[in-house]
Amino acid sequence: MKLLPKKEHQYIGARMNFIELNLIESARRGDSHGLNRLFSQHQRYIFNLMLQLTGDVALADDLTQETFLMAFRKLHSFRCQASFRTWLSRIAINLFRLEFRRKTKHYSLCLEKITVPSHQDNPERVVIKSELQWCILHNLQQHLPNKYREVLVLRDLHHLSYKEISEILGWSVSKTKTCLHRARQMFRQQFVNNKCKAFADDYLCICEGMLEL
Repeated sequence: MKLLPKKEHQYIGARMNFIELNLIESARRGDSHGLNRLFSQHQRYIFNLMLQLTGDVALADDLTQETFLMAFRKLHSFRCQASFRTWLSRIAINLFRLEFRRKTKHYSLCLEKITVPSHQDNPERVVIKSELQWCILHNLQQHLPNKYREVLVLRDLHHLSYKEISEILGWSVSKTKTCLHRARQMFRQQFVNNKCKAFADDYLCICEGMLEL
Protein backbone atom coordinates (compact mmCIF):
# COMPACT_ATOMS: atom_id res chain seq x y z
CA MET A 1 0.00 0.00 0.00
CA LYS A 2 1.33 3.44 -0.89
CA LEU A 3 2.15 5.60 2.12
CA LEU A 4 1.01 9.18 2.32
CA PRO A 5 3.71 11.87 2.45
CA LYS A 6 4.61 12.79 6.01
CA LYS A 7 3.47 16.38 5.58
CA GLU A 8 -0.10 15.20 4.80
CA HIS A 9 -0.61 13.42 8.09
CA GLN A 10 1.82 15.08 10.47
CA TYR A 11 -0.58 17.72 11.77
CA ILE A 12 -3.47 15.30 12.25
CA GLY A 13 -1.86 13.79 15.36
CA ALA A 14 -3.99 11.52 17.48
CA ARG A 15 -7.24 12.49 15.77
CA MET A 16 -6.54 10.34 12.75
CA ASN A 17 -4.07 7.50 12.86
CA PHE A 18 -1.62 6.50 10.17
CA ILE A 19 -3.55 3.36 9.21
CA GLU A 20 -6.77 5.28 8.53
CA LEU A 21 -4.95 7.84 6.42
CA ASN A 22 -3.64 5.06 4.22
CA LEU A 23 -7.10 3.46 4.02
CA ILE A 24 -8.42 6.78 2.76
CA GLU A 25 -5.67 6.99 0.15
CA SER A 26 -6.42 3.41 -0.87
CA ALA A 27 -10.14 4.16 -1.16
CA ARG A 28 -9.38 7.22 -3.29
CA ARG A 29 -7.71 4.89 -5.75
CA GLY A 30 -10.86 2.76 -5.85
CA ASP A 31 -9.54 -0.12 -3.77
CA SER A 32 -12.51 -2.07 -2.37
CA HIS A 33 -10.56 -3.20 0.71
CA GLY A 34 -9.97 0.40 1.75
CA LEU A 35 -13.62 1.30 1.14
CA ASN A 36 -14.89 -1.68 3.13
CA ARG A 37 -12.55 -1.03 6.05
CA LEU A 38 -13.61 2.62 6.30
CA PHE A 39 -17.26 1.58 6.16
CA SER A 40 -16.87 -1.06 8.88
CA GLN A 41 -14.98 1.34 11.16
CA HIS A 42 -17.57 4.12 11.06
CA GLN A 43 -20.87 2.50 10.03
CA ARG A 44 -22.12 1.79 13.57
CA TYR A 45 -21.37 5.32 14.78
CA ILE A 46 -23.15 6.96 11.82
CA PHE A 47 -26.14 4.60 12.13
CA ASN A 48 -26.53 5.31 15.87
CA LEU A 49 -26.27 9.04 15.21
CA MET A 50 -28.99 8.90 12.56
CA LEU A 51 -31.20 6.64 14.70
CA GLN A 52 -30.99 9.01 17.65
CA LEU A 53 -31.93 11.92 15.41
CA THR A 54 -34.75 10.21 13.49
CA GLY A 55 -36.09 7.43 15.74
CA ASP A 56 -36.66 5.33 12.63
CA VAL A 57 -34.48 2.25 12.07
CA ALA A 58 -35.19 1.99 8.33
CA LEU A 59 -34.63 5.70 7.75
CA ALA A 60 -31.44 5.65 9.85
CA ASP A 61 -30.15 2.78 7.73
CA ASP A 62 -31.01 4.61 4.50
CA LEU A 63 -29.29 7.80 5.68
CA THR A 64 -26.25 5.80 6.74
CA GLN A 65 -25.99 4.24 3.29
CA GLU A 66 -26.48 7.65 1.64
CA THR A 67 -23.79 9.14 3.88
CA PHE A 68 -21.18 6.63 2.80
CA LEU A 69 -22.17 6.77 -0.86
CA MET A 70 -21.81 10.55 -0.85
CA ALA A 71 -18.59 10.36 1.15
CA PHE A 72 -17.01 7.94 -1.29
CA ARG A 73 -18.09 10.10 -4.23
CA LYS A 74 -16.51 13.14 -2.56
CA LEU A 75 -13.50 11.40 -1.07
CA HIS A 76 -11.18 13.28 -3.41
CA SER A 77 -12.25 16.53 -1.70
CA PHE A 78 -11.36 15.33 1.82
CA ARG A 79 -8.32 17.38 2.85
CA CYS A 80 -7.68 16.02 6.37
CA GLN A 81 -8.44 19.39 7.95
CA ALA A 82 -10.70 17.54 10.39
CA SER A 83 -10.92 13.89 11.38
CA PHE A 84 -12.55 11.52 8.90
CA ARG A 85 -15.35 10.82 11.41
CA THR A 86 -16.03 14.54 11.78
CA TRP A 87 -16.20 14.89 8.00
CA LEU A 88 -18.59 11.91 7.77
CA SER A 89 -20.74 13.34 10.56
CA ARG A 90 -21.07 16.62 8.70
CA ILE A 91 -22.30 14.79 5.60
CA ALA A 92 -24.75 12.71 7.67
CA ILE A 93 -26.13 15.76 9.50
CA ASN A 94 -26.70 17.58 6.20
CA LEU A 95 -28.56 14.56 4.78
CA PHE A 96 -30.66 14.38 7.94
CA ARG A 97 -31.58 18.05 7.56
CA LEU A 98 -32.63 17.51 3.95
CA GLU A 99 -34.76 14.54 4.95
CA PHE A 100 -36.30 16.47 7.83
CA ARG A 101 -37.37 19.26 5.50
CA ARG A 102 -39.09 16.69 3.28
CA LYS A 103 -40.77 14.90 6.15
CA THR A 104 -41.74 17.08 9.08
CA LYS A 105 -44.79 15.30 10.48
CA HIS A 106 -44.99 14.39 14.16
CA TYR A 107 -44.92 10.64 14.55
CA SER A 108 -44.90 8.18 17.44
CA LEU A 109 -41.88 6.01 18.13
CA CYS A 110 -42.15 2.23 18.05
CA LEU A 111 -40.71 0.78 21.26
CA GLU A 112 -39.71 -2.44 19.52
CA LYS A 113 -37.50 -0.52 17.10
CA ILE A 114 -35.62 1.57 19.66
CA THR A 115 -32.03 0.51 20.21
CA VAL A 116 -30.10 2.75 22.56
CA PRO A 117 -26.32 2.16 22.56
CA SER A 118 -24.93 1.35 25.99
CA HIS A 119 -21.54 2.11 27.46
CA GLN A 120 -19.68 -1.19 27.16
CA ASP A 121 -17.69 -0.60 30.33
CA ASN A 122 -20.84 -0.05 32.41
CA PRO A 123 -23.50 -2.48 31.12
CA GLU A 124 -25.30 -2.41 34.47
CA ARG A 125 -26.17 1.24 33.86
CA VAL A 126 -28.43 0.47 30.90
CA VAL A 127 -32.07 1.27 31.58
CA ILE A 128 -34.38 -1.74 31.38
CA LYS A 129 -37.57 0.31 31.36
CA SER A 130 -38.57 0.80 27.72
CA GLU A 131 -40.84 3.66 28.78
CA LEU A 132 -37.84 5.71 29.89
CA GLN A 133 -35.97 5.00 26.66
CA TRP A 134 -39.07 6.02 24.74
CA CYS A 135 -39.38 9.27 26.70
CA ILE A 136 -35.76 10.25 26.14
CA LEU A 137 -35.79 9.62 22.41
CA HIS A 138 -39.28 10.99 21.93
CA ASN A 139 -38.32 14.25 23.61
CA LEU A 140 -35.17 14.48 21.50
CA GLN A 141 -36.90 13.74 18.22
CA GLN A 142 -40.26 15.42 18.66
CA HIS A 143 -39.88 18.30 21.11
CA LEU A 144 -36.53 19.86 20.29
CA PRO A 145 -35.76 21.98 17.21
CA ASN A 146 -33.21 20.36 14.92
CA LYS A 147 -30.20 22.44 15.90
CA TYR A 148 -30.73 21.72 19.60
CA ARG A 149 -31.36 18.03 18.95
CA GLU A 150 -28.16 17.75 16.92
CA VAL A 151 -25.89 19.42 19.44
CA LEU A 152 -27.38 17.49 22.36
CA VAL A 153 -26.97 14.11 20.67
CA LEU A 154 -23.41 14.86 19.55
CA ARG A 155 -22.31 16.11 22.97
CA ASP A 156 -24.28 14.12 25.55
CA LEU A 157 -24.77 10.82 23.72
CA HIS A 158 -21.59 10.68 21.63
CA HIS A 159 -19.36 12.79 23.92
CA LEU A 160 -17.72 14.74 21.12
CA SER A 161 -15.61 17.76 21.98
CA TYR A 162 -16.89 21.29 21.42
CA LYS A 163 -14.35 21.69 18.62
CA GLU A 164 -15.53 18.53 16.85
CA ILE A 165 -19.18 19.55 17.17
CA SER A 166 -18.35 23.03 15.85
CA GLU A 167 -16.67 21.48 12.80
CA ILE A 168 -19.61 19.14 12.15
CA LEU A 169 -22.33 21.77 12.51
CA GLY A 170 -20.36 24.66 11.01
CA TRP A 171 -20.63 26.79 14.14
CA SER A 172 -18.16 28.66 16.31
CA VAL A 173 -17.22 27.03 19.61
CA SER A 174 -19.01 29.86 21.40
CA LYS A 175 -22.26 29.22 19.51
CA THR A 176 -21.92 25.49 20.15
CA LYS A 177 -21.70 26.03 23.91
CA THR A 178 -24.61 28.47 23.89
CA CYS A 179 -26.86 26.15 21.87
CA LEU A 180 -25.92 23.17 24.04
CA HIS A 181 -26.87 25.09 27.16
CA ARG A 182 -30.22 26.01 25.63
CA ALA A 183 -30.76 22.47 24.35
CA ARG A 184 -30.20 21.03 27.82
CA GLN A 185 -32.65 23.52 29.32
CA MET A 186 -35.31 22.64 26.75
CA PHE A 187 -34.77 18.91 27.16
CA ARG A 188 -35.00 19.14 30.95
CA GLN A 189 -38.17 21.22 30.73
CA GLN A 190 -39.82 18.77 28.34
CA PHE A 191 -38.64 15.78 30.35
CA VAL A 192 -40.21 17.13 33.55
CA ASN A 193 -43.36 18.56 31.95
CA ASN A 194 -44.11 15.30 30.16
CA LYS A 195 -43.88 13.37 33.47
CA CYS A 196 -40.98 11.34 32.09
CA LYS A 197 -38.99 12.05 35.23
CA ALA A 198 -41.26 9.62 37.06
CA PHE A 199 -39.78 6.76 35.02
CA ALA A 200 -36.27 7.71 36.10
CA ASP A 201 -36.83 7.78 39.86
CA ASP A 202 -35.84 4.15 40.40
CA TYR A 203 -33.63 3.54 37.37
CA LEU A 204 -30.28 4.64 36.08
CA CYS A 205 -30.36 6.18 32.64
CA ILE A 206 -28.37 5.29 29.54
CA CYS A 207 -27.68 9.01 29.06
CA GLU A 208 -27.13 10.19 32.62
CA GLY A 209 -25.79 13.48 31.39
CA MET A 210 -29.27 14.43 30.22
CA LEU A 211 -31.09 13.41 33.40
CA GLU A 212 -28.55 15.22 35.56
CA LEU A 213 -28.80 18.53 33.69
